[in-house]
Amino acid sequence: MTRKSGISLRVAGVVYDQWTSAEVTRDLKDFSGSFNFVLRDTKRSLKTFDYASGGALTDIRPGPACEVLIYGVVVLKGFIEAVRPDIRDSASVQISGRDKTGDLVDCAALTDGPSEFRNVKLEEAVKRIAEPFGLGVRSEIDTGEPFTRYGLDLAETAHSAIEKGARSRHALILSDGVGNIVITRTGKTRAPADLRLPGNVLGSSGSYSHQDRYSKTYVRGQGEKAGKTRSGSAALDKTAEPLSPGDRQASSGATETERKGTAATGIATDDEITRYRPVVHLARSKADVTAAQYEADWRMRTARGAGEEVTETVKGFDVNGQLWRVNEMTYVSDAYQGIERDMLIVRVTNRSDGGGDETDLTVMSPEAFDAEPTGKRRTNRTRRKTSSGNLDTTAQGL
Repeated sequence: MTRKSGISLRVAGVVYDQWTSAEVTRDLKDFSGSFNFVLRDTKRSLKTFDYASGGALTDIRPGPACEVLIYGVVVLKGFIEAVRPDIRDSASVQISGRDKTGDLVDCAALTDGPSEFRNVKLEEAVKRIAEPFGLGVRSEIDTGEPFTRYGLDLAETAHSAIEKGARSRHALILSDGVGNIVITRTGKTRAPADLRLPGNVLGSSGSYSHQDRYSKTYVRGQGEKAGKTRSGSAALDKTAEPLSPGDRQASSGATETERKGTAATGIATDDEITRYRPVVHLARSKADVTAAQYEADWRMRTARGAGEEVTETVKGFDVNGQLWRVNEMTYVSDAYQGIERDMLIVRVTNRSDGGGDETDLTVMSPEAFDAEPTGKRRTNRTRRKTSSGNLDTTAQGL
């Protein structure tokens, strides 16, 4: 059934708001926001069948820029990437695409120009990578020390080139959906409401897995210039004489200071994985000990978070005019999933179909993407019990 939706698509100034179904998704892990619409294919129907009924004519092709609006608010600026006409019992067309950052996920970071940046902070490296794609960059955090060398591999994507630097600074890189890359931390703002079951939650589903979790996560990297631990340049001694062969001693070729500076290892432990399950990653950017430790911790935390996802479904797209958004904190009281604490919204899917307007909110434990101490953030609070009144012992069966 075609219905007017709270989700609309604007292409070349024309607004389309009557869909069989409409869906818009923002996900911290997928970087780019996406959309998918299905509507009656009136134009092709009229061309094909004499008995076809009229309606809004739609002739959308892949390629054009577009905007997705929810209740009139632009939440995504991107491009139509795929159009899929289909005919069986009825004629329909599916239209899908992503926001502007989708090109960073698909396309190369480097085709010509410099293959590395020197002495740049993370935000400057991201700006240089994103500039050819016409994307803005803003940083909401202190990203730490500059990279002495930020290398770009010839075959890596722009998103991969950005993400590897963010991992070593324990920063979160996300798209704001409307043409900008944001360097931030998680959960600095709160959602418009709590999520409660029973309560405003219509349905709850969980996914719990240890498949991609490890007892210890190692990140091994390599720095430069002995990790800035040298005290200075060695002075030349013009009176020195070459050593005779008998006086020479075996050497590994590097001093202890050089080995500590250039060989970096980070180790993060997931105490909830009690059997022996180690994994080793190689740092893809020049990494000192601090950067290697940040990346190891980031990998362990994100794997643990992804292994414990809960999706709560609520009615509508907003609360008192405020839309549900990713990277916001919300208190979750879900008796079915056994959750009673603050959680981080990591995915928002706005969906409109014959059943009405609903939003799926996927939440994770709040420490999944940050570097702050875990503390009690993975511990449930005491559930407040509500009284349903005293039983009437004198009641009789009807």
